[in-house]
Amino acid sequence: MMPIYSETVMSWKMLLIMLPAFISMALGIGASYLTGEDVTPLLVIFLPVMVIVLDMMQLRIEIDEEKLKIRSALGLLGRKTIRLDEIKLVRISKGWMSCSGMIHYTYPGKACVLVERTRGWSVSFTTNRPGELAKTLRTLGVPVVGGFP
Repeated sequence: MMPIYSETVMSWKMLLIMLPAFISMALGIGASYLTGEDVTPLLVIFLPVMVIVLDMMQLRIEIDEEKLKIRSALGLLGRKTIRLDEIKLVRISKGWMSCSGMIHYTYPGKACVLVERTRGWSVSFTTNRPGELAKTLRTLGVPVVGGFP
């Protein structure tokens, strides 16, 4: 189904923070290999860490007629789908650290969206387009509190 609303929230800061660690690990693996050491344990740790960091660098938010989908870049760790009829209330607050659900996807952004569900845990995530997101959800019949013009 074609999404009505789609947004990608990225965090390049995470990559910049992790870059020195990646370079250090790569240099350590290279130095160990050149001295004849077994680098298998280092590679076993290095590759999953790289995949996890790259996966969590961006968040994709999509809304269609039936569902709200939240996915990380690769969809390995960050993955949540909420049916619109399960949503009790959506609260949109200014500032990316202004709300916290039981499941929370935090990236620097303009606003925080807290989705309160009729059953299951609440979910929160950040957005850079709170007005558009609120308008889309209201159009689909979801109760929204907040949301900036």
